Amino acid sequence: MEIDLTPKLPKKVYGGDGGSYHAWCPTELAMLRQGNIGAAKLALEKNGFALPRYSDSAKVAYVLQGNGVAGIVLPEKEEKVLAIKKGDAIALPFGVVTWWYNKEDTELVVLFLGDTSTAHKGRSVH
Repeated sequence: MEIDLTPKLPKKVYGGDGGSYHAWCPTELAMLRQGNIGAAKLALEKNGFALPRYSDSAKVAYVLQGNGVAGIVLPEKEEKVLAIKKGDAIALPFGVVTWWYNKEDTELVVLFLGDTSTAHKGRSVH
Protein backbone atom coordinates (compact mmCIF):
# COMPACT_ATOMS: atom_id res chain seq x y z
CA MET A 1 0.00 0.00 0.00
CA GLU A 2 1.34 3.41 -0.96
CA ILE A 3 1.19 6.11 1.71
CA ASP A 4 0.77 9.77 0.79
CA LEU A 5 3.81 11.60 2.21
CA THR A 6 2.73 15.05 1.03
CA PRO A 7 3.41 17.66 3.74
CA LYS A 8 0.28 19.09 5.34
CA LEU A 9 -0.31 22.06 7.62
CA PRO A 10 -1.78 21.39 11.07
CA LYS A 11 -5.26 22.61 12.02
CA LYS A 12 -5.64 25.21 14.75
CA VAL A 13 -7.22 23.61 17.81
CA TYR A 14 -7.27 26.73 19.96
CA GLY A 15 -5.52 30.06 20.32
CA GLY A 16 -5.55 33.48 21.90
CA ASP A 17 -3.34 36.46 22.66
CA GLY A 18 -0.67 34.30 24.33
CA GLY A 19 -0.30 31.70 21.60
CA SER A 20 -1.90 28.79 19.79
CA TYR A 21 -2.06 25.00 19.62
CA HIS A 22 -2.24 23.16 16.28
CA ALA A 23 -2.59 19.44 15.55
CA TRP A 24 -2.22 17.10 12.60
CA CYS A 25 -5.15 14.67 12.44
CA PRO A 26 -4.17 11.00 11.98
CA THR A 27 -7.48 10.33 10.18
CA GLU A 28 -6.38 12.82 7.50
CA LEU A 29 -2.72 11.78 7.31
CA ALA A 30 -2.18 8.12 6.47
CA MET A 31 1.50 8.27 7.50
CA LEU A 32 0.49 9.20 11.07
CA ARG A 33 -2.37 6.68 11.19
CA GLN A 34 -0.15 3.84 9.93
CA GLY A 35 2.47 4.54 12.60
CA ASN A 36 -0.01 5.24 15.45
CA ILE A 37 1.61 8.66 15.78
CA GLY A 38 0.00 11.87 16.98
CA ALA A 39 1.55 15.22 16.13
CA ALA A 40 0.88 18.72 17.43
CA LYS A 41 2.58 22.11 17.69
CA LEU A 42 2.44 24.66 20.51
CA ALA A 43 3.39 28.26 19.66
CA LEU A 44 3.66 30.77 22.52
CA GLU A 45 4.15 34.52 22.16
CA LYS A 46 6.15 36.54 24.71
CA ASN A 47 4.66 35.92 28.18
CA GLY A 48 2.44 33.20 26.70
CA PHE A 49 1.55 30.40 29.11
CA ALA A 50 0.09 26.97 28.27
CA LEU A 51 -1.93 25.80 31.26
CA PRO A 52 -1.04 22.49 32.95
CA ARG A 53 -2.31 19.55 30.96
CA TYR A 54 -2.38 15.79 31.57
CA SER A 55 -0.70 13.57 28.98
CA ASP A 56 -2.73 10.55 27.91
CA SER A 57 0.13 9.08 25.85
CA ALA A 58 3.91 8.86 25.79
CA LYS A 59 5.49 11.51 23.58
CA VAL A 60 8.55 13.58 22.76
CA ALA A 61 8.52 17.38 22.92
CA TYR A 62 11.05 18.98 20.58
CA VAL A 63 11.77 22.73 20.81
CA LEU A 64 11.80 24.05 17.25
CA GLN A 65 12.26 27.75 18.07
CA GLY A 66 12.90 30.07 20.97
CA ASN A 67 13.63 29.71 24.68
CA GLY A 68 11.29 29.21 27.60
CA VAL A 69 10.39 27.19 30.65
CA ALA A 70 8.65 23.82 30.96
CA GLY A 71 7.06 22.42 34.08
CA ILE A 72 6.81 18.64 34.30
CA VAL A 73 5.08 16.67 37.03
CA LEU A 74 5.65 12.92 36.87
CA PRO A 75 3.14 10.70 38.69
CA GLU A 76 4.06 10.43 42.39
CA LYS A 77 6.97 12.89 41.98
CA GLU A 78 7.79 16.53 42.60
CA GLU A 79 7.43 19.08 39.82
CA LYS A 80 10.53 19.71 37.70
CA VAL A 81 10.95 23.15 36.13
CA LEU A 82 13.34 23.17 33.18
CA ALA A 83 14.84 25.95 31.08
CA ILE A 84 14.33 24.94 27.43
CA LYS A 85 15.84 26.21 24.18
CA LYS A 86 15.82 25.50 20.46
CA GLY A 87 17.07 21.97 19.77
CA ASP A 88 16.06 20.49 23.14
CA ALA A 89 14.09 17.22 23.18
CA ILE A 90 12.18 16.04 26.24
CA ALA A 91 10.77 12.51 26.60
CA LEU A 92 7.38 12.72 28.31
CA PRO A 93 6.01 9.42 29.62
CA PHE A 94 2.32 8.57 29.88
CA GLY A 95 0.61 10.28 32.82
CA VAL A 96 2.75 13.40 33.21
CA VAL A 97 1.32 16.88 33.62
CA THR A 98 3.12 19.64 31.72
CA TRP A 99 2.94 23.41 31.39
CA TRP A 100 4.92 25.73 29.11
CA TYR A 101 5.91 29.41 29.39
CA ASN A 102 7.66 31.80 26.99
CA LYS A 103 9.56 34.59 28.74
CA GLU A 104 11.42 35.80 25.63
CA ASP A 105 10.62 38.14 22.72
CA THR A 106 10.98 35.31 20.16
CA GLU A 107 8.03 32.95 19.72
CA LEU A 108 8.49 29.60 21.52
CA VAL A 109 7.49 26.69 19.26
CA VAL A 110 7.34 23.11 20.56
CA LEU A 111 6.56 20.07 18.39
CA PHE A 112 4.95 17.04 20.06
CA LEU A 113 5.13 13.54 18.58
CA GLY A 114 3.44 10.75 20.47
CA ASP A 115 2.17 7.19 20.47
CA THR A 116 -1.57 7.06 19.83
CA SER A 117 -1.90 3.28 20.11
CA THR A 118 -2.66 3.64 23.83
CA ALA A 119 -4.27 7.09 23.78
CA HIS A 120 -8.00 7.62 24.06
CA LYS A 121 -9.68 8.23 20.71
CA GLY A 122 -10.17 11.86 19.88
CA ARG A 123 -7.60 13.11 22.38
CA SER A 124 -4.73 15.33 21.34
CA VAL A 125 -1.04 14.58 21.57
CA HIS A 126 -0.25 17.33 24.09
